[in-house]
Amino acid sequence: MANLEKEVLKELARKLVARKSEIKDFLKKKVKNGDRKLETITKSLKDKGLITYVSVIGESCIAITQRGMRELEG
Repeated sequence: MANLEKEVLKELARKLVARKSEIKDFLKKKVKNGDRKLETITKSLKDKGLITYVSVIGESCIAITQRGMRELEG
């Protein structure tokens, strides 16, 4: 797993569920063009089964899965 992916996963583990805009802001603070990397990173984490997309009161959010939590522990 790429370093930036791991940082995003750690942030999600801290929050459990986050709005996409929150993750975008988190990435902007970490790297240049963080907003552009959002889709690439979340797609990669989703494909690995480490996160899932959820809708909370009509807003698109990202949640860490149990597999994602185990990945951070191991």
